[in-house]
Amino acid sequence: MSRTASRPTPSGLDLPGRRGSAQQARQLLDRVDADPWGQFTPSVYETARVHTHLPGFPGAAARVDWLLEQQAPDGRWGTGSAGHRLLPTLSATVALLAQLYDAPSEGRLRTAVSRGLDALRAVPGHGAPPDTAAVELLVPVLLAEVNRLLDTAPAGSHPALRVLRLAPRLGPAHGLSAAPAAALAERLRRLTALPVKWHHCYEALASAVPEALVPPPPAGLLGGSPAATAAWLARTPAGAAHHRVTAALEAAAQRYGGLFPETAPLAAFERLWVLAALAEAGLLTGAETLARRWLEPLTEPGGVRGAPGLAPDADDTAMALLVAAVLGLPHDHDALAPFWAGDHFACYLGEETGSLSANAHALLALGACLPHHPAHRSTVTALRGWLAAQQTPDGHWTDKWHASPLYATSRAATALARHGGPAARPVLRRAARWALRTQHPDGSWGVWGATAEETGYGARILLAAPGTPAEPLARAHAYLARSLAEDTPAHPPLWHDKTLYTPTAVVEAELLATLHTLAARAPAPAPAPGYRTARRPQA
Repeated sequence: MSRTASRPTPSGLDLPGRRGSAQQARQLLDRVDADPWGQFTPSVYETARVHTHLPGFPGAAARVDWLLEQQAPDGRWGTGSAGHRLLPTLSATVALLAQLYDAPSEGRLRTAVSRGLDALRAVPGHGAPPDTAAVELLVPVLLAEVNRLLDTAPAGSHPALRVLRLAPRLGPAHGLSAAPAAALAERLRRLTALPVKWHHCYEALASAVPEALVPPPPAGLLGGSPAATAAWLARTPAGAAHHRVTAALEAAAQRYGGLFPETAPLAAFERLWVLAALAEAGLLTGAETLARRWLEPLTEPGGVRGAPGLAPDADDTAMALLVAAVLGLPHDHDALAPFWAGDHFACYLGEETGSLSANAHALLALGACLPHHPAHRSTVTALRGWLAAQQTPDGHWTDKWHASPLYATSRAATALARHGGPAARPVLRRAARWALRTQHPDGSWGVWGATAEETGYGARILLAAPGTPAEPLARAHAYLARSLAEDTPAHPPLWHDKTLYTPTAVVEAELLATLHTLAARAPAPAPAPGYRTARRPQA
């Protein structure tokens, strides 16, 4: 992302190898502890949807300027593959198109809308989009919204408005077609209640959902989503609840410099992933009290939630169980039971596609519980088989929560290395061969170009496999030393929600854990003075 929110934050962590790693881990934990929101990059999608539903929300002018600055030369918004850029481009185009109707003489708006529409018309109609959250609902609704705005362009003498009324409408994109509100309303009328998992994408339903299905006032943001909350506010009459929810959205805007992340607050997810990464490297010594304080509020019947307003899920539940088991803290060793689907864990109730990483985390958690709870042995055995069966013929894994197969493969390899037994060895060797084939000559990894984050995952795959030679690990270590010493730009968004985002503190914890391990297994040349993690986005 080329520009982020404006409030400054401290510089990144110094990472001097194993020496001082415990101190650096403590500094990271303290920084995460001080932030109840979480360190996440702003989202074009969420920011644009908030502006569309609440164009008069405080800070609107700055948000429009930011959206205009985020547009790439090819007319699209977002990062990653063409499929990953579809939703940000749709949402930004809708927001700016509506803005243009109020100010047709604004040249920047006219140019941005024209380029956005051209980019959307060039999207292939076939294929499948990435498996991001609710993509099968969000894309059709936004396609229909663009076409509706073009159909209802206000009458006026300005040439820009006449051009828009004559502009071609959008067809299918990546196999998804426009879904008018009437068609969506017909589907929703069959429900007796709106599933909690749909609260997170309520902005796509708001114009069509029957009155009886409108969610009650949330305690904070609806479904943890700024966009969903803005849609709820736009539909709900003024009153005490409206005022309270508005204040929650204003607080999120203030925390992220007037912009909005994919989910807020997301501190529970951030803290669990940071704890798990540091625990894996043995860097949580002395942090048991802090970990207990973080974990206790997350425990509730039915599992752990990644954020307030979201449904409990197996991934966060597994991470909480893993950290508690590793640190010897009190825990419910049966916490994952509600998610068991026969041979693997469903990430959440009603899930359509299984999550590789959630099941790898479950295997790590239950494996850590086995010494005291041997009844989990049959579940562990089933999980081993399920994970191994998901491996592709060339040796890697993929997952719906991350765009890079390096993340999923490192998760599966780590879990199988610890709890897979002798049968996992050929699986791990295939994963290592894939990692060696995909390592770049400079020692890095990355699906869209080298990144420190993916290089850390690539190194972890090799660390998990038996008999890995030291040379590729040393090259990876050297790349990380060079990359992070250069104070490089923010880690690019690779994690899946509705669109791509970066959980900055989580990535830093992953890198710290990897470098701590590499320092013993594959020493690299000493980094230059000022060795740091990649500079965090200012949020």
